[in-house]
Parts: sequence; structure tokens; C-alpha cells
Amino acid sequence: MNSVAAIADEMLRIGKEHNKALTPLQLMKLVYIAHGWSLGLGRADLFSDRIEAWRYGPVIPDLYRITKKYGRDPIPVELVGIGPSMVDQNTSAFLRDVFSKYGHLSGIQLSQLTHKSGTPWDVVYKSGEYNSEIPDDLIRDHYKRLLHERVGGSAAA
Repeated sequence: MNSVAAIADEMLRIGKEHNKALTPLQLMKLVYIAHGWSLGLGRADLFSDRIEAWRYGPVIPDLYRITKKYGRDPIPVELVGIGPSMVDQNTSAFLRDVFSKYGHLSGIQLSQLTHKSGTPWDVVYKSGEYNSEIPDDLIRDHYKRLLHERVGGSAAA
């Protein structure tokens, strides 16, 4: 299993290949969505890091701590892709598929996807409560439902 940092690094690499710098918000949501699709498609867990329901959506605290210094600014592409990739080829291909479907969306648009009624964040989030974990089972079930609603049965659908 990968760390969330390895998954985020690979997503940043993919963005860089497409000449797209990602903001911390975009990166957070893309990593979360990739994790959801991985679970929903019956793939291995992408990472074991905790996911929490924060006021502004699902957050992976470890990834938040790594990227918060960039605020709303894009993560500089010159910092991306230093050293070898930390994920295997199958995981990289999967992340490329997710990026091809969601990478063009802004952070706000990605947030809107993760904040819809009935999403795992919506089910768990309670105003004024902090550190509420979004369990993988809830994420898995949500993305399985999305899969069954789509034609073709893949994240590409």
C-alpha cells in the first residue's frame, strides 16, 4: 500500500505532464476521488491515511499538512517529479485515468462533487464537530453506487 504522499506526488507528476499545476484543494480532491474510485472498483486501498469530514469537505489530514503552505496557490511544478515515482505502474495508470476524467476541474468544481447530498462527507459531517472520520466502507459503497449509475463500469464512465 502507498502513502498518501506517494499518491499525491504521482498526481502532481501527471498534472505536470499535462502542463497543469494543481492547487492544494485540487490535489486533495483528486486524491480523495481516486481513493474512492479505487475502493468502488474493488481495487486495493490506495493509502491507509485517515480521511475526515471537515467544514469544506473530505480532507486527508496528512496531505493537508504537507500542502497547506501553498494556500490557494498552485504547487510549483519545479518541485514536482524530483526523484523516481513511488507508485507501481498499475497505480500510475489508474491515477492517469482519474486525472483524465477529473483533472480539468477547478478546486471548487471538485469540491462540489464531494459535497453533494448523500456523499460520504455529507453523511458524516456535523457542523461544529471536528475530526469525524469518513470510513472507507462508506466511501466504497458511495463509489460502487456511482459505478452502477454509469454506463461502462469504470472511472472513465
